[in-house]
Amino acid sequence: MVAVTFLSSVQGYQEGRVEEIVKRLRADHPEWKADILSPEASKPVLATYKLQFGPAILVNERIEFVGVPRYRMLVERIAIVAAGKISPRTAQPPTPATPAAGGVAKPAAPARPPTTPEQKPPP
Repeated sequence: MVAVTFLSSVQGYQEGRVEEIVKRLRADHPEWKADILSPEASKPVLATYKLQFGPAILVNERIEFVGVPRYRMLVERIAIVAAGKISPRTAQPPTPATPAAGGVAKPAAPARPPTTPEQKPPP
């Protein structure tokens, strides 16, 4: 079962639209669990995802949208997650072969031999 959690804006932004989308989602897809967190309950969850205001949408405890997308986009993304596929728009975790940002330094470029007097053009 896919759990969709709507995090409310702490500023009361787009509350009506979020409620409308949740009602439509529950009616169209009863196999998915859709919940709305109140602004007070959303604040600590938003902080864990390093967001300050919201709204945001979590699908299976993973942030998928910041803001409220179009209904069709939301349903497509939830269907991808429900099918167990990786969304092409979701950030991928780094692979072990990829060095970390502050990891290995670049190899030094080969040094050029110093120029000799014979190679310098005359003034």
